[in-house]
Amino acid sequence: MIRLAKIKPSVFLVFAFFVFSAISEALPNAITLNPVLKNPEQLNVYQNAYVKISNSFSSMLYNITVSESLSQKRVLSIRDFQSGQSFAMSFSKAGEYEICYSSKKDVSFPKTCLQVDVLQAKLI
Repeated sequence: MIRLAKIKPSVFLVFAFFVFSAISEALPNAITLNPVLKNPEQLNVYQNAYVKISNSFSSMLYNITVSESLSQKRVLSIRDFQSGQSFAMSFSKAGEYEICYSSKKDVSFPKTCLQVDVLQAKLI
């Protein structure tokens, strides 16, 4: 005869925490801005998870904007971003976002944009 095992609620919660932690660790928690990137890849981050955004280029970056892709609503704007400087932010709303920046101060100079897909975190 097969008996169903009773799992204590605390054991289940610990298991769920480890599964969620493993999923969270699978996605990047840092985004590097570098104007020499030719074909930046799609980045995935979880909603409400802090992401470190840094300038790894050897010079200043300009006119950094973080915007919702569909509405073009600006979430964040930074005029000058020093080499080696970084900041942390989180996205409170799931959806697609763009992080755009320029290596020149002139606003007419083309920008490089990264696509960020903010995923709603779900427990399995």
